[in-house]
Amino acid sequence: MHLKVSIPLFIFSLLIAGCSLVPSELKTAERIMDTLPDSALNILHNLKPEEYKVNSDRALYGLLLSQALDKNDRKITPESLIDFSINYYLSQNDNPHLAACYYYKGHMFKHAQRYDEATVSYLKAIDCLQSTNGYALSGKIYADMGDICSIQNDYKESLSKYRASLKYLNRDNKKNEANYIILCIGRTNRLLKKNKSARGYYQYLLKQQKDSFLLGLIYQEMGINYYSSKQPDSAEVLLRKSLNFPFKGTNYSIRSYYLADLLFDKAQYDSSFQYASMALKYPANFYIQRECYRILVNVEYLRKDIHQMGKYMTLYQSCGDSIRKIESQTKCSVLEKLHTANTEANGSKKNIILILSLLILVLLLSSFVVVTLFKRNKLKKQQINAFKIQLNSKQKFVSQGLCKKIEDTKAMQAEERKNASVDYKEKLDRELYNNALHLSDWTDFSREMNHAFNNIIVTLKADYPTVNQKETIWCCLHLLDIPHADRMLMLDATSDSLYKLKQRLAQKLDLKSTKELDLFLKNITAIKV
Repeated sequence: MHLKVSIPLFIFSLLIAGCSLVPSELKTAERIMDTLPDSALNILHNLKPEEYKVNSDRALYGLLLSQALDKNDRKITPESLIDFSINYYLSQNDNPHLAACYYYKGHMFKHAQRYDEATVSYLKAIDCLQSTNGYALSGKIYADMGDICSIQNDYKESLSKYRASLKYLNRDNKKNEANYIILCIGRTNRLLKKNKSARGYYQYLLKQQKDSFLLGLIYQEMGINYYSSKQPDSAEVLLRKSLNFPFKGTNYSIRSYYLADLLFDKAQYDSSFQYASMALKYPANFYIQRECYRILVNVEYLRKDIHQMGKYMTLYQSCGDSIRKIESQTKCSVLEKLHTANTEANGSKKNIILILSLLILVLLLSSFVVVTLFKRNKLKKQQINAFKIQLNSKQKFVSQGLCKKIEDTKAMQAEERKNASVDYKEKLDRELYNNALHLSDWTDFSREMNHAFNNIIVTLKADYPTVNQKETIWCCLHLLDIPHADRMLMLDATSDSLYKLKQRLAQKLDLKSTKELDLFLKNITAIKV
């Protein structure tokens, strides 16, 4: 009898020992993740998660694989694995692991340029970290959100996120990671036109830095800073120097693009073409790709290679379409407000459930309290739904070029205009158009209009040399569909003089009447391949 019992127990022990091999390998991968991420990834790639019978092992595998792929700068796939991990840790109320899962899913969306979905995942991760000491992870999350805000041109919000990231990383004594965030703060200051302040951050990092990756980034950002400050010689030296340092992600394409743009401004067109082409051979986002194709289009135009120009223009427009899709995504700051509102509503709902439970148990509270709380919760839901409807409405009218930029600026000035005098409104209009179109700087205005309307100013100057600057500006304003009153203001003209300007312009363009101006301008700005 004793023998009969021992044999099954022995076989069962062998099975348990065999099954424990996979979890031990998971533990090994987890242990060496920070020091040997490539080895950890190799271990995980040799495992088969579908063979796991225990959900906790499969969930841990999905989390570790995402972490290993991220540390090795690889794309996080497949999405189903991290989703399984999220669902498992949700069911277990395991907030530390759940926060990490949400972070890696957000990171996956960020690299796919699905910034709204990334933001939602990051906000969920932050919620999970509220009751933990996950300072390092919090630092990473806020850094990614800072990147997203920067891409969405919300620079003040971006600066706020980077500072939060720096606070958490310093608290966890992550000095190297904190230095990268200081660099991001410097770059954001440059984007806010605070170039001198930005240089202060770069100089601070340069004095103490030995990390070759970070050194390359510092020279890259210093070069861009000098370029932005209209110091092209210093910018060129630093950008060329940055190319000699190792890089991650899109940094090499960024360096090459800015160098190409700088060389184009210096009329070194062959070198500009070379670096723009080089940038496109490395990982780059749609913004860098579009700007590189812009340079290639302009160089081919100068070379009079219409066929190649048309080819690059098609690619330029394709990137523009992709960028518009990205810009149509809801901003990080808006999603954060909506998330906060939802969290408050969910908190109110839990309070109501608790109060109702207490009512059932003690039978002391009156029905008035229940009705009041129900109405309060209903009102909050209505506010959230109204906010969602308003948000969806705004998304339909996302910025599409310079016209939308002008409309948005006017909308922002609405309160200021409400009780303003006529003279002050005219002043606001002049400032608006000068800021949006650079009317006070002919070089910047020409560059903006040439990019927007297929080198219209270059074409008019070459084919119709008698057309003067004022008439050229009118053409651009017409293409932008600027209101008649605003055109009069921008051109310091009366209605009669503006009409005479159109008549003279029609004659110079060999048109029968001013009615043909619209069709003419559309034709010369159309791409001809």
